Amino acid sequence: MKRNTLLAISCLAILLIGAGALAQGTTAKKAGHAAAAKPALAMFLIESPHTPEECLNVMDEVNKSKDLGAWDWGCAAGNHTGYRIVRAADENAALAMVPEDVRAQAHAYKISKMTAAQLAAAHKHM
Repeated sequence: MKRNTLLAISCLAILLIGAGALAQGTTAKKAGHAAAAKPALAMFLIESPHTPEECLNVMDEVNKSKDLGAWDWGCAAGNHTGYRIVRAADENAALAMVPEDVRAQAHAYKISKMTAAQLAAAHKHM
């Protein structure tokens, strides 16, 4: 009986301590959020074409920034284009992730997911 009572009191103490810590963390997050609201980031598909002659230089530049693995390349199939999906504040921020030498030819397209409900609503408005 004593062991069950001790166990129950210990569990209650742990729950109270955890609830207090959680409440403090939530308050701190709200205070921090109010002080410095971050702009919402959107998803962008970056399409960065380059010539066969520029190919290795572009990949070397991307590799210098440690982002080579974040890009998908069509080069081996003859489509000298790099593709990447990123979170960015806007189109210009997304394009800033493209090597400067080929940035002028690059495009950043804002993309998003669509739910079945959104698709149904779109059909109703057509």
